[in-house]
Amino acid sequence: CPSADPFLLGLSLAFLFYPFFGFLNAGIPVGAVQNAMKKEGKDPNIINLDPEKSLSVQQSKPKDAQKPSKPKGPKVARKRLHWNKIDESKLHENSFWNQAQSSVQLVGLDVDNEEFASLFTSPLNKSAAPKKDSSSNAKKPLSSKQKVQLIDARRRMNGSILLTKFKVDYKVLAKQVDNMEYIEAEGNEVRGMMQLLPTKDESLALRSYLPPPDAPQSEIEESIAKLGECEQYMAVMFEIPDAKGKFQSMLFRSEFENQADTIRDGTKMLIQACDSVKNSERFRKLLLYALKLGNALNTGGSNEAVKAITLDSLLKLAESKAFDRQTSVLHYLVSIVQKNDEDVLKLSEDFVPVKAAERVAMDMLAQSLKEMEMGIKLVKDVVKRNLPERDASVDAMPEDESLGATPMGRFSLSAASKIQSLSNEFKDAQENFADLLQFFGEDTSMNPEAFFCTINTFVALFDQTHKELKRKEEAKERKKRIDEKRKLREQEMAAKKLKAK
Repeated sequence: CPSADPFLLGLSLAFLFYPFFGFLNAGIPVGAVQNAMKKEGKDPNIINLDPEKSLSVQQSKPKDAQKPSKPKGPKVARKRLHWNKIDESKLHENSFWNQAQSSVQLVGLDVDNEEFASLFTSPLNKSAAPKKDSSSNAKKPLSSKQKVQLIDARRRMNGSILLTKFKVDYKVLAKQVDNMEYIEAEGNEVRGMMQLLPTKDESLALRSYLPPPDAPQSEIEESIAKLGECEQYMAVMFEIPDAKGKFQSMLFRSEFENQADTIRDGTKMLIQACDSVKNSERFRKLLLYALKLGNALNTGGSNEAVKAITLDSLLKLAESKAFDRQTSVLHYLVSIVQKNDEDVLKLSEDFVPVKAAERVAMDMLAQSLKEMEMGIKLVKDVVKRNLPERDASVDAMPEDESLGATPMGRFSLSAASKIQSLSNEFKDAQENFADLLQFFGEDTSMNPEAFFCTINTFVALFDQTHKELKRKEEAKERKKRIDEKRKLREQEMAAKKLKAK
């Protein structure tokens, strides 16, 4: 109870006992709120008084004044509007609310009292409640099974969807999390469960609702059973020491293999693509044919010929047209190759690995590898600070020995070895690509996506041009055969006419 200070006695109970009346408005049972008040040394009977009035006013009433002069009507349950009040002391003097108190005049509100009562009040005595239909009566017993809700509605809804999908006993899950055991769950599910760990405010609400830790276990379990799905999960989880760190370790473990495979596959594709481009004899010949043709066009056979071109120059071959505005330089190059070195036309067979490499982002691989290195460090730290019977001797032990004492610790040692292997493979890929750029005289700052995209684009144009020329040649051949047949028929008809004469 507040002290005898007249100032405090004159304040409303809603102000003096704000958190407890807030719990009541949030739907926490009166008994649970009274338990919380007892823990704080407050009079639990305060919660039964009018929160909008001061304690002095309610205590000063004589006993006979508290008795109603009129006969009591039936008790009703009234819907409450749980709005957020603004502290009047924080309102600016020119605010709307201050102006409304002094200047805004309202006409009376025309309220239909019967309609208001039917919408927002309900008799507490079930026998006095009007019977509308059988369906409404069937729903009333459910009110006794209504779950206690302590958290935000949207968070509760999203959490319930996840927990319904991942069906597991929360006590079993809590034990697995505490021991950082491997669980059969996807990374997104583990991440979702980690995000459902109670916040500071939610933990405070749970502690205020639940009986004290020294209460009988049956009483604690009964209180938890009355909670909603998310609140039950939180009530079990918020007692786990270092729960977030343990969940992060489990999340890292659940996603480790997929991330390792992504990095391993990406580095492998880059190495294969580099080897394909560098070792393709057909590509080397085509580059020389393109260089010779370009010099012939640009210099007319003078001594001003260039000795090397960038690979993106190959794309210019398709853009430059002859004076007929139909034949490109690439068309002419393909026709020359077709006449002189037909094997070069099979260039795309050499560049199969290059198509996949275009989708590999080396900077993303480097970032993923860095995150894995940071992640395994976090796992090791979590394991070390949660070792059973941790003392100074544990810190002096070799890392392999201290971490090898738990399943998650053994995983961290194995994962660290794999990450080191991935790091070595990635460095090989970087060196191979750097050598490739140097081999072709390209800008060393170029990234693999841009380089292999240029190669793939040119090879696609080269193949497309070859197909166009092939279709034109086939059309010429068909026309030639048709002309020959027509000419042969004309000769035969002419011979028949001579014979007839």
